[in-house]
Amino acid sequence: MIWLEKPLKLEAPCVVGSSSPLSMLETNSIQMNFMIFLGTGGGGKVVFSQARASGGLYFNMDRVKFLIDPGPGSLVNMRSLKLKDPNGILLSHLHPDHSTDANMILDGLKNSFLIAEEHCLKISKRYYPCVSKYQQSLVKFLKPVKAGDVVKIPESEIRIEVTKADHYVPTVGFKIIGSKTIGYPCDGPYFSGQERQFEKCDAIIFNVLVPHGKVPMEHKHMSVDNVIAFLKKLEHKPELVIIQHFSFWMLKSNVHEQAKIIEKNAGIKTIAAKDFMKINLDLLKEEKSGLGRFV
Repeated sequence: MIWLEKPLKLEAPCVVGSSSPLSMLETNSIQMNFMIFLGTGGGGKVVFSQARASGGLYFNMDRVKFLIDPGPGSLVNMRSLKLKDPNGILLSHLHPDHSTDANMILDGLKNSFLIAEEHCLKISKRYYPCVSKYQQSLVKFLKPVKAGDVVKIPESEIRIEVTKADHYVPTVGFKIIGSKTIGYPCDGPYFSGQERQFEKCDAIIFNVLVPHGKVPMEHKHMSVDNVIAFLKKLEHKPELVIIQHFSFWMLKSNVHEQAKIIEKNAGIKTIAAKDFMKINLDLLKEEKSGLGRFV
């Protein structure tokens, strides 16, 4: 097996959008809106190898803590980083690299919420749910969703707009609207008009598996060129674009160079996420010119 990068140690993540890295002890005592990448690998081969960790995204936004797409390693990484228990989970689709740890995490939570693409929860002719009936029964607020739905997270001011995605299994993206607005188109290639669902975001997180100038045999995933096309058509640009969920194809092509290509062509600050990287969402606008120091 060829390892393209040395796996990162689980340690206190650097804070992007801050003047210096902070320890977890320090950051836990400060009320801030932040997200942490519990893993940046995507697809079966990278997840199996753990050349990049997997585990999805951890958010602390407006005092609500939640996970997006907790794939393999999400729980272990969350515990190793000493993060507080989430209040709930958002699931975009039922693929294992996005959902495997959801059952175990839900098993330990009380008064939780689960907002999930409907096939994650219901048996159909083609698909079997990734969240068991038992774990579903433990959830206080359970909401199966499809594109076009709008859901308010209970006991908060955060609203989730569920967006259309063009993956090869039923999939949705999320526009998370609170004191900050975060876009997560999730998996699938760009399609005409997709960008209209993500206007006025502060940051957009793209799952990118195809490098610049490359054409996959099957159009199942977002490419660097797709991201550029998406961003160019936005009327209201985000402060920051983050690419993650990397395939071996992307890792071999230098993900940081791929981010520079996006930034040059779209004119928006773009970074390639690292495992366990932390981003202070409150300081995106003020500090975006200095983000490169931390990645």
